[in-house]
Amino acid sequence: MAFLIFVWSLNYIVGKIDLRELPALALGSFRLMVAGIVSLPALFFPRTGKRQGVKVTVEVARKTRLHAVWAITYLGFFGVVLNQGCFTVGLNYTSVSHSSLIIGCAPILILIFSWALRLEALTRRKVIGMALAFAGVAAVGVEHAGNAGGSTGLGDLLTLLAALGLALYTVLGKRVVEEYSAVRVSLLSNVAAAVLVLPVALWQIRALAHAGRLGAISLEGWGGVIYLGVLGSAASYILYFWALRYMTPAGLGAVSYLQPVGAILLGLLFLGEPITRRVAVGGLLIIAGVYAIESRSHDPRPERELA
Repeated sequence: MAFLIFVWSLNYIVGKIDLRELPALALGSFRLMVAGIVSLPALFFPRTGKRQGVKVTVEVARKTRLHAVWAITYLGFFGVVLNQGCFTVGLNYTSVSHSSLIIGCAPILILIFSWALRLEALTRRKVIGMALAFAGVAAVGVEHAGNAGGSTGLGDLLTLLAALGLALYTVLGKRVVEEYSAVRVSLLSNVAAAVLVLPVALWQIRALAHAGRLGAISLEGWGGVIYLGVLGSAASYILYFWALRYMTPAGLGAVSYLQPVGAILLGLLFLGEPITRRVAVGGLLIIAGVYAIESRSHDPRPERELA
């Protein structure tokens, strides 16, 4: 999980640097295409799993194939296209500080969705934690007009959609990873996302080539795309889904609260983005909120599979 947090935090910095050379839509779509390409070997993994302690037979696999394809498709859309796509495009219109703190909405949304689907109990401490964390996000959001990092309402909105995508990906994925291999589900969701964004990627390649900018992209620019696709998408989501098999959705989602700290510090170190008073207060409120949510992690009632 420490590696996962480091990769997620570095995503903000690599994305900001790459956006100096690539349009936001190009970077977002190229990132997802790279993730899909490196995930293609998952199509050749043995199709085995466990149900009630018995290996899945070919006949059972055929009966559930449509269900599995549908699950992979919506997980690819919410977790990869919506989450990673909106995150990358939104990063073009907001600062690292804003982006990382708004992504802090994801664990709150995960907790709400988990409660609505009766996966976890909504305790008083968790309600207090959500209120504190939302207050922290609000403290950051109202500052966007005067932030030296160049934040806009559009960037904040796209980043909030990315947080929504991660929340849906986590909660809906809980049942899927209990039925199928976590690694296979993660990789195939990347493949599904690549198929969904293929028209956008081709459009961006054509536009860059027509403008004479495709050949001007540096090795550093392509290296950033590869980093975001391989480590920021494919590898990190394997770890995320693997952990989801053994943790509650809200418990896993709370890990992402460590991103703002890492991303803001990296933004200050590599990009020179200032840590304003309001951003600092918002970060402290979010940390206080997640502490309230997770300080009694053994209280929630037992998990149940999605209906």
